[in-house]
Amino acid sequence: MSYGVSTMILSRHPLPEVLQRMAAAGIEQIEINTEPPHYTPGACTADEMRSWLEEFNLSAPVGHALFGKPNLADRDEAARQQSVQQVAASLELLAAINTRVAVLHPTGYSPDYTEANRLQVIEQARRSMLELAAIAGDIGMRLAWENLPHHGSPRPFHDLRELRALIDDMPEHVGLCLDTTHALIAGHDPLEQLNIAADRLFSLHLHDCDGVEDCHWVPGRGIIDWQPFIARLDELNFTGPRTIEAVASAEAEEQVLAEAARVAREKFRWLPGK
Repeated sequence: MSYGVSTMILSRHPLPEVLQRMAAAGIEQIEINTEPPHYTPGACTADEMRSWLEEFNLSAPVGHALFGKPNLADRDEAARQQSVQQVAASLELLAAINTRVAVLHPTGYSPDYTEANRLQVIEQARRSMLELAAIAGDIGMRLAWENLPHHGSPRPFHDLRELRALIDDMPEHVGLCLDTTHALIAGHDPLEQLNIAADRLFSLHLHDCDGVEDCHWVPGRGIIDWQPFIARLDELNFTGPRTIEAVASAEAEEQVLAEAARVAREKFRWLPGK
């Protein structure tokens, strides 16, 4: 098993500083974020990124494709196609540094999801997913589609049942990323969602919460019951990246970074029976 930390933990800082500070905290594996100001199109070259990873002795087996502006389920076809192009550019960046798993969001942020347009949104998302699957196959990338936060809206794909049904007929390099807090605040049991993903699980976003908000706390701070979840992961012999996706306020950066590094290093051994 391999535990890492997302560069999102220091998202307000330039990437070289982020990598240096993560390495200094004892982190060895990262999920590289392609959102600005990190490893995003136009920010730095693949050669520079490889150099920094080597300098700080970091591995990046998993990355997060662009998700802030693109909306792969946009009902406007021109906007959807532009989103596919933007996400594809971030996949190519990740492939260039030999990152082999990319986490993606099947829909974007939007206040416009309704029951009336839900099926159209799903159809647009599937169209984008198939197009990106073809691109990923050409560059040797595995795609992990993530369950998304849901607060009482009709936004699709907060349940891995829905995502799993959508990808089951797609090529083997298309799979799922389970985000534990997204599952819980949407009313799902993370352990149940893990069992749904099962053999199509490619990656994990591990973080904790209060049960209401998408807090992105370090595991152990919130209410998620980690013991049965981690035990089930071990039973499934899951060998993919397990990323702690914590975020920190400017005032708490060093504390949160140290906590995330400890959990990654100890591999959840603070749990009873571990």
